[in-house]
Amino acid sequence: MLFLISWSISSDNRVPCWNVFGNMTPADDLKDAGEHINIVGRWHHLSGDGGVCICETDNVSALNSFMLNWSPICDIKVSPMVDDAMARASIQTKPYFMSKSAAAESADAGAAEKAEEAPVDV
Repeated sequence: MLFLISWSISSDNRVPCWNVFGNMTPADDLKDAGEHINIVGRWHHLSGDGGVCICETDNVSALNSFMLNWSPICDIKVSPMVDDAMARASIQTKPYFMSKSAAAESADAGAAEKAEEAPVDV
């Protein structure tokens, strides 16, 4: 499952946070996230006061552990996400969803109904 992680760093914690993160190596990043977390990408605000990360995992306990590594110095929010294919598939199961072909059939039926109701000039 995909997760969007966003974080903000208070001005009081910025320098300590930057020092921790700035001293990390790619190997440290892997160890920090743990073996059950795949970091898809991570992006930082230009101001250095926060950023976002997309990660993938089926292990919420591992994700919780990863977040707890940083929660003492960052405010963190985590939201489950779906990709376009999953969002479309879910939408298409809803009773209010109308596919293009169903919408076209409905429009054709409405036009035919109006034609039948129209007065005929003789």
